[in-house]
Amino acid sequence: MTRFEQWQREPFVDDALAWADARLQQAGIRRTGDASWSRVRPWGMVMSLPTDDSQVWFKAVPENSAETVLHGVLAEEAPEHVAPVLGADEEHGWLLLADVGASLGDGVDEEEVGVLYAGDPFREAMSTYARLQRTVSHRIDELVARGLPDARPEAMPQVFDRLHASLEQAAVDNDDEHALDTLRRIRTARPLVVDLAARLDGFASVDHNDLHPWNVMVGRPPVFLDWGDAMASHPYASLLVPVRIALMDSRASGETVLAAYEQGMGEPLDLAALDAALRLAVVARAWTWQRSIASSPDPTDYDHAPIKWFERILDPSPLMAERD
Repeated sequence: MTRFEQWQREPFVDDALAWADARLQQAGIRRTGDASWSRVRPWGMVMSLPTDDSQVWFKAVPENSAETVLHGVLAEEAPEHVAPVLGADEEHGWLLLADVGASLGDGVDEEEVGVLYAGDPFREAMSTYARLQRTVSHRIDELVARGLPDARPEAMPQVFDRLHASLEQAAVDNDDEHALDTLRRIRTARPLVVDLAARLDGFASVDHNDLHPWNVMVGRPPVFLDWGDAMASHPYASLLVPVRIALMDSRASGETVLAAYEQGMGEPLDLAALDAALRLAVVARAWTWQRSIASSPDPTDYDHAPIKWFERILDPSPLMAERD
């Protein structure tokens, strides 16, 4: 039985609440009721727990996630930029986090997305995030050894091979001719992946892999939430998600995100390296989606996502608009 299946059984909730209560007691906090909100998806189970102080958040992560490990390291290296950890159980994949308020994206309408990306809070967050990557980079080998998925440039040809083989087997099992045809075309991009990896130097850090205003909290200094998709990669790979989303609003919004990140890095962006890192990042993003849904024994609404992202390696630019 996968963790995802366990999360949906009543005994799991009782065990999780008992563990959370013990951690809260150590912090001098008392839970005052049952979960006020909860959500179960293949990539995580989350509960909001009311306490006599404020709400806290319980999160359980799947077998292939290193989020509990990563959160601990980030709390050691940059505690001001992550939610305070009230409890962590690496064996079970459980986290208990203090509440850090609302995100920058809460309550924002689609028409205001451009303003959101161009605004000072998200610009400050992108600069801060770049500095955070530099701060934690010296721990990256340790994090990979402790289970953080390895999407560093030198690992990407092997990631490509494993991902392709896995998706191909799934397509064969499902008699999905369209997927098999797509994968045949994707296979032609392997020499490109090898070349892109060779263009990048050995500098690596943590890639949040889902960096957008809904994962950045209101307030200063910026706090970054939801590290479940994180992996080790070239630092520039982190720009794939925020720049893609910003460009859907306007070119100016995308350029604002890049400029803010560049400021935090403290040096001009290497545009050739940026292109190579972002093109490899679409493969890493496909791998993230595959890992995210792997624990579900049944079809999900996201089964198309891995091959959708994988196919983007064939695009002239990794920042092209969304596919249908």
